[in-house]
Amino acid sequence: NIFTVQFHPEACAGPQDTAYLFDLWYQLVPGKWIVDSDLASEMILSDLLNKEGTIISHNWFYSTELKVVNLQWFYRLGLLIFPNDWHLARTFGMAITLALFAAAMLFFVKCAGLGRAGLWMVGTLLWPFGQHYLVYAIYGGYYLVYTFFYMLVLALVLRSLNADKKHCALQWVLACVITAVAGMNGVKQLMVFHAPLCLAAAILLVLALHSCGKSDWKAALDACRKEVRLLAASLVTAVAAAAGYFVSNAVLSRMYDFKSYNFIVWNRDEDWFTLDRILMDFFHEFGYENGSGVFHFGGIAAAVGLLLGCWMFFCIVRLLLLRLDKLERNDKLLVLLLVAMLAVCGVAYTYFHEYYLYFWLMNMPVAIAVMAVEIKTEDFHILGARQLLGVGLAACFTLCAVSTVRQEQEHPYLAHKGLNTAAEWLVDNGYTQGYSTFWNGNAMTELTSGKLEVWTLQSLDRDDVPNWLQPKSHLTTDPEHPFLLIDTETDGPAENAKLIQYGDCTEVYNDGRYVIYDFADADAVRTAAQAAADAKLAGQMAQGRTDAVKLRHTQEALQK
Repeated sequence: NIFTVQFHPEACAGPQDTAYLFDLWYQLVPGKWIVDSDLASEMILSDLLNKEGTIISHNWFYSTELKVVNLQWFYRLGLLIFPNDWHLARTFGMAITLALFAAAMLFFVKCAGLGRAGLWMVGTLLWPFGQHYLVYAIYGGYYLVYTFFYMLVLALVLRSLNADKKHCALQWVLACVITAVAGMNGVKQLMVFHAPLCLAAAILLVLALHSCGKSDWKAALDACRKEVRLLAASLVTAVAAAAGYFVSNAVLSRMYDFKSYNFIVWNRDEDWFTLDRILMDFFHEFGYENGSGVFHFGGIAAAVGLLLGCWMFFCIVRLLLLRLDKLERNDKLLVLLLVAMLAVCGVAYTYFHEYYLYFWLMNMPVAIAVMAVEIKTEDFHILGARQLLGVGLAACFTLCAVSTVRQEQEHPYLAHKGLNTAAEWLVDNGYTQGYSTFWNGNAMTELTSGKLEVWTLQSLDRDDVPNWLQPKSHLTTDPEHPFLLIDTETDGPAENAKLIQYGDCTEVYNDGRYVIYDFADADAVRTAAQAAADAKLAGQMAQGRTDAVKLRHTQEALQK
């Protein structure tokens, strides 16, 4: 309601509708060319699923997760409406995704009892305040799906605490269905949310039993029945998530091609990431960015982002160590849940050797919710101080979002500037199929709305096509009259590529960064790859003979 936003500035960050419109502007304008191959693979898969009329494709090499329910559902709808404009299809799909995400957060806010501070939380989560959050959540949408599922589950669990037995059972069943489906997307939700939730619920129950004042177990458990129900719901939904993951890992992995996380082992290496460094990464995800001048706009925004990370740390310390006993049950759970998330994820990322900064994005909704708890529960004695704090934090997140978007346009995180121009040139000159390395291939397909089909190569020295984020048909079929695109900034100098050194090809495009070569057919590419392999083998044999001669001379010298 408009009066909530107008007279309670802490209720919304931006305000909330401004953040959503800002997201859509980014999708429509700079998002038209800031496309990387990782994100583009979702669009190519969506187009393939539409053509096949299936939910999961047997003709696709997935990545580390099958993602049974992910963005392809929304992209498929967008492609049905805009089949010849993949940019509008992506924008339409992400508009629905962001709207559903906001609706899920509003439902959580109501179930958690966060009030107006919860509206501030929803608005904040719609601002792309950090580079990883922009690329993988607001623009790419990957982590919005994960958080969408687990925040819905958390909302249903909290809602069930005050329900009668019948409605409680219905809400548990719905939560289990949602979390089982989410579990089929991979192990992330089980590790990042359900394990910490069980831990937080157990700690909350212990604290409640300690403070209930009862001397026997029956009376104590009866007095803490909501905490008992919370722990039971946490365990039941965790089992459902594990069941979904088991279906994915034990059943679907035999039917479809994707790389599960079964290769991860416990392995502590002193040269690897340390726990303190990994935890600091979390506090840097609120808008801090390296490389900006201290007195430039980006540098000021980076400092503000660093302050937001410090504010997050302050909220955790103040709520956990100084005010936990004064909080309501739901607020206590959110604080304990965030701490449990940091503990579980921090230890896992330290010992598993499978860690990227953006893994922390799944913790963001709970982190911002804890900020909302601090805003809601802090004892302010000055009139208007709560509203002033909300406005100040909203301005900080907005500033970081503007700076992040500006920096992403100038220095894209994964996208390659100018690739759209090279791709359009290929289409205008009649090319339809060709080769490139991964980080250019799928992006070119989306940038041309499917007009270019690109076989991604493992290396520019060989013609090996990897089984990673491309159709399986690329392993059994060859492109006709193929081109080979080389990005000199990421692939290296074009003249160093063995397929060019040994290939019968013609340079047809060069803009200083991207160089495109024309091959008569796929056989010409294979011939070049074979010639490069033969030359490498000959070089190894020659080096072996040279080493043998040196060894013999050394031995003779020692004998003398």
